[in-house]
Amino acid sequence: MRRDELQDVLAAEGPFACAYFDASHDTEDAADRIRLQWRSVREQLTEQGADQSTVDAMDRAVEDAAPPVGSAGRALIAAGGDVLVDEWLPSPPQTVAAWSDVPQLLPLLASMDRPVPYVAVVADRTEARLKAVDHSGEPVATEDVSGEDYHVHKPRGGGWSHRRIQQYAEESVKRNARDIADEADLLAQKVSARLLAIGGEAQTRSALREELSPRCQEIAVELNAGPAEGEPDMDEYDTWIAEVVERQQAEDRDAVVQRYRAAAGRDGEASSGLREVTSALRDGRVSTLLVDRGALGDSAVLWGADVLRVATGDDGLSEQNVTEHRADEALPAAAIAAGADVLVVDGAELPDGVGALLRY
Repeated sequence: MRRDELQDVLAAEGPFACAYFDASHDTEDAADRIRLQWRSVREQLTEQGADQSTVDAMDRAVEDAAPPVGSAGRALIAAGGDVLVDEWLPSPPQTVAAWSDVPQLLPLLASMDRPVPYVAVVADRTEARLKAVDHSGEPVATEDVSGEDYHVHKPRGGGWSHRRIQQYAEESVKRNARDIADEADLLAQKVSARLLAIGGEAQTRSALREELSPRCQEIAVELNAGPAEGEPDMDEYDTWIAEVVERQQAEDRDAVVQRYRAAAGRDGEASSGLREVTSALRDGRVSTLLVDRGALGDSAVLWGADVLRVATGDDGLSEQNVTEHRADEALPAAAIAAGADVLVVDGAELPDGVGALLRY
């Protein structure tokens, strides 16, 4: 699910039923365990006041879903008898069953690192498969590149003719690598790639790197694992590509935290703590909201006439019908509604558990 789609969730009429639970399918009794866990969550939602049609819609979503393979979590958000969010999470979350005027988005956001635009190339001596993913995490292009395959493998033995054939084979590999590199460069420009993942035969990877543009050489990472022979198959490299992307996302998270720490001492660049952050959210100045769930805990904030009207108790709101909500519900919702990023940085030791990088 893309972050901008969460704005549609916030635009729906609440209250919202939110469920997060372990949906791992890695034991013989996994199906029974998932049913029992969902039954417990469903009972909690009903006890909190969730209407029957909304709970029934979530029930159908759980029953109809094909089980995942291995460790996984489940995120469900529903309102008015409709399921608004139905997502698998890469790892089991803490169990959440919440019925509230504000949807609980934080566990979902914690699993949604900012997408990294990248190009992946899996190549052998004669052909390659290429995939490009844009800044929203969506695949935008899949290309096949085929080159020469005549005498592309070096011959064994000696002699003048063999040397000529060997030289031709090396030149063919180089020409094919140049064609693949040209296509990779074009795709990297198209998606403004920050990562170029290269898999395939060792000789081909080396030849390809030599033919890449300087920009692509800077962002290239070789995937050394995988099949050494046969037609290039992108699917066989998906695990390695995912690991490389995750490492880049972790580096990106650390970079944002460091940027926040550097900006925190400069006026107008960052806000720290609940009072400053809620004020910045009301003014629409937040570009990135940082949340440390452990430090934020069960803190509460005031909620006003619309999703952006949040404040601390001593800051006050002028409108009537102000209600109190958990900060871990209200602040991410306000940030998403304002078009800001939300970054979960558990253990960052932020004041009151929250900080923000500002737009201006």
